[in-house]
Amino acid sequence: MSRAILIVEDDQNLSGVLSRVLTREGYEVAVSNTVREGVEHLQKETPGIVLTDIYLPDGKGIEVLECARTISKEIDVIVMTANATVESAIEAMKKGAHDYLLKPFQVDELTHHVRKIFERKALIAENLYLKERIKSRCTYSDIVGKSSKMRELFSVMENVANTRSSVLIQGESGTGKELIARAIHFTGNRSEKMFVPINCSAIPENLLESELFGHVKGAYTGATENKRGLFEYADQGTLFLDEIGDLSAALQSKLLRALEDGRIRRVGDYKEIEVDVRIVAATNKDLATLLKEGIFREDLFFRLAVIPIMVPPLRERKEDIKLLAEHFVSFYSDGKVPAIRFGKEAMEILVQYPWPGNVRELKNLTERLSILKAGKTIAPGDLPKDLVGEDHMVPSVEAGLSYQEARNRVLEQFHRKIIGDALKENGGNVSRASESLGVDRGNFQRLMRRYGIQSAEFRDE
Repeated sequence: MSRAILIVEDDQNLSGVLSRVLTREGYEVAVSNTVREGVEHLQKETPGIVLTDIYLPDGKGIEVLECARTISKEIDVIVMTANATVESAIEAMKKGAHDYLLKPFQVDELTHHVRKIFERKALIAENLYLKERIKSRCTYSDIVGKSSKMRELFSVMENVANTRSSVLIQGESGTGKELIARAIHFTGNRSEKMFVPINCSAIPENLLESELFGHVKGAYTGATENKRGLFEYADQGTLFLDEIGDLSAALQSKLLRALEDGRIRRVGDYKEIEVDVRIVAATNKDLATLLKEGIFREDLFFRLAVIPIMVPPLRERKEDIKLLAEHFVSFYSDGKVPAIRFGKEAMEILVQYPWPGNVRELKNLTERLSILKAGKTIAPGDLPKDLVGEDHMVPSVEAGLSYQEARNRVLEQFHRKIIGDALKENGGNVSRASESLGVDRGNFQRLMRRYGIQSAEFRDE
């Protein structure tokens, strides 16, 4: 952010005083005495603030003002004059002047104005920086996957990002539904406005209506002042309704009306407020069952599910497990601690594990191992027993074998079981079986040949 100031003033005594005072305050100050000099300076340098007299020997300060605003809207202009008229003040403000000072003025008054302008500029710059950081953390790059199901998901997200259509995201707990909602918002044309999330199951029903729609003073006991609801905060942005399946029948009705009319009414108020809100809802419940049981309104379901998105559980995209594990390893090491590495046997166990907690469970496991096993190559013995399970416990081998013989015997038993299970699950189809394990097809076939496994034995009759 530029802390430079340009003074355009023909009174050299005044410009000299202002220059010295502002320089002592830590600003970089340049002085011009005419409109021409001021314009030439602006064409070479872009200051943060311009202080210009309105009447100059070769023209009016309005010309300097117009030049500054043409070069950059971020240049704030303060107009100074000893011959103030209502017309000149109105003209300066219409042209974009930040303020209008009448000579003579106190120097402290001017330095106060300048300080406030630069403080505002700093806040704006910080806000933009934080927005960019949020955007960078809420893009498709954070949603890791190369499986066919994830490629289909990415395609839908890209198509829907720039629309205002409602989106319903369904998937098991831990699959990353909020991450998908954030990516849709921050890669779309509403990214400059707010993304407002709320968990519908975490707030008591009697408070949730006020949270969503707001209330007026005196609407109920404890409503001591007017309060804006989340719909108003999300105006022109996105409202993310997580756990929508837990919404009560009464609130379902009010939400439906807000979606249909584009208007809301605060609790206790008779006036309606128009809002432009894009709704993204999510649930881990089976809404089809809730519809049949009459728990969830059919008309609301169809309003929400204009764009339905089904997020696959991790067990249905095994080829993504290695990618996700490596992504989380990189995230948690971050150059601060030595990174862990999953050994081959440990990775094979991760790929076969059903992950009931989905991506969240894998993320938490990687974080725990990154802290407790920093810099280590993770072996099966480092994994939690409930994750390894009996099917992946190291089988016993007869006594008297060397280390290498015992290791080969254990690996053979492991590979026979894991390859056989994959072929059986996929009807003997080698391509699908290798893909389900996240193993290259050529390596999969080499293992089959090594252990004499025939795919024909597993084909459906």
